[in-house]
Amino acid sequence: MSHVKPHKRPVNTVFQSYALFPHMTVLDNVAFGLKRRGVKDAERLAHEALGLVQLDHLSARRPAQLSGGQQQRVALARAVVNRPAVLLLDEPLGALDLKLRREMQIELKQIQNEVGLTFLHVTHDQEEAMTMADTVAVMNKGRIEQLGAPEELYELPRTAFVANFLGQSNLFTGPVVASKGDTIIVDVAGTKVEVPKDRSQRHAGVVTIGVRPEKLLLHTSAPAPASGVNVLGPGRILDVSFTGVSTQYLIDIPGAGVVTLFAQNMVFGPVVHTGAEVWVSWHTGYGFGLADAPEESGEESAGTPGEAPSGSDD
Repeated sequence: MSHVKPHKRPVNTVFQSYALFPHMTVLDNVAFGLKRRGVKDAERLAHEALGLVQLDHLSARRPAQLSGGQQQRVALARAVVNRPAVLLLDEPLGALDLKLRREMQIELKQIQNEVGLTFLHVTHDQEEAMTMADTVAVMNKGRIEQLGAPEELYELPRTAFVANFLGQSNLFTGPVVASKGDTIIVDVAGTKVEVPKDRSQRHAGVVTIGVRPEKLLLHTSAPAPASGVNVLGPGRILDVSFTGVSTQYLIDIPGAGVVTLFAQNMVFGPVVHTGAEVWVSWHTGYGFGLADAPEESGEESAGTPGEAPSGSDD
């Protein structure tokens, strides 16, 4: 592409900073690429593209007369209208409010399906990545840590960085003390925890295993031992946070650390309160084992879950 004139390259970009031409109207911005290439009916196609992003009624305005979110939608229309071979999107929905962002995620997917373009979408929003992508690449310090379908990366993260970047994870470290059929048994602070072999990257030595917060069940008394179920506890509730669809519990379990649990809000108010003694359990099949050496997973998981550590790329 280096030797091809910019307006002839089959690639378009939606910039995070909009990069609209301030002296042109919205319609002229969107039609600019078409006119440069001598496409007939450029203005009609531009109106159609503006209709896709719900801004055709503002086609006569200039960028300075629009909000940031509206400018970003104009930039999207300007890129899509050219039907490029590859569309590069640099956090294109970052300036939109939550409701409009979710609407635009669906709209972008529909546009992608309709026109068959390849979208390369950069985002720090994990929910956005999993909602929109066919394939997700999680990058750490310029290197791809894991590449695959959103479900695969969420359910079977290979490293602590991926486990904590896409959502939150409870990670435990301990030695593998036994192997039983299709599972390995890990000693977590004196408690035997089973993990399926086909969901574990390592099967011997000291390993790091994990489970997602929404997979955990909360108990106010010690649950009876059951085949295929792991139990940790007792522990104490440190914090209870209402998040709308669920309640987040932070539970301090001696030896295992602070465990995060998401409980769907089926009743009004929290099930238990701060200071209560509780146990947590989860089905064996929900656990996963990381490829990280324990010292590596400890370093990478430091910091706030869901955010890239300092110096990391998208």
